[in-house]
Amino acid sequence: MMKCKYCNKDYVRNENRYLELFPESLRKNVEYIPACDCLEKEKEREMEELERKRVHECIKNKVKKYEEISVIDNKFLESRFENADMSSKYMQLGKKYAENFLKKDKQIGLLFYGGVGTGKTFTTACIANYLMERGKTVLVINLGLYLNKVGRDWGEAEKRFLEQVEKCDLIIIDDFGTEKDLDENQSCWRAEKIYNLIDARYRSNKPLILSTNLIFDRDEKICELTKRFSVHGQNRIRDRITDMCFPVKVAGKSKRGMTQEAFIEFIS
Repeated sequence: MMKCKYCNKDYVRNENRYLELFPESLRKNVEYIPACDCLEKEKEREMEELERKRVHECIKNKVKKYEEISVIDNKFLESRFENADMSSKYMQLGKKYAENFLKKDKQIGLLFYGGVGTGKTFTTACIANYLMERGKTVLVINLGLYLNKVGRDWGEAEKRFLEQVEKCDLIIIDDFGTEKDLDENQSCWRAEKIYNLIDARYRSNKPLILSTNLIFDRDEKICELTKRFSVHGQNRIRDRITDMCFPVKVAGKSKRGMTQEAFIEFIS
């Protein structure tokens, strides 16, 4: 007697009344059939996996022209709420944000700030993948790569990119504020380009998500965003961010580095 290879249940006799009309060679193959729906479920899983791969390829193709400044790589695409520790209040907030992003007519931005390795990038990646899989256009950029691109190609590169920035459903800037220190003239140029980028989102009335290791505080005296991007006493960048983004402090121990459990699982 044949058994299901998934649940080990016995096959049952096929009671189809037209079975006797089948050729004998075919009749033998369908005389007994599964009593479960394991095969259907397995086919569904295979189709879901194929669809997921197709979506990933579409995402890659959409951002291909921005690959010089994008941080959407394979590791990023594997970051999803299904693989996350949803007991974390930050992940719960991220999931709720992504769900409401699809439901509400007007979206707001987020500013995730906190120490290195606390899960800020992972959370934003989960939000991005959730939305992209549901048809939203999300552009995730590294600010340092963006500034290098604009500095190298000058006006036209910035103009083309800002046009795209205004069209996307969501822009995510990862590791905001980790760019290398510059002299005064370079700092002014950098601040102008960053302001233009953020202001393009502001004027298009569309949301922006930032992740940063810098300390954020309403008190400008201790706010590292103010210190980092202030030019001649003006804090236009910080002002734009506070207008657009709700600050979320991500606290906890760093999750970076290979854990002992992961190594033991690999080596055993």
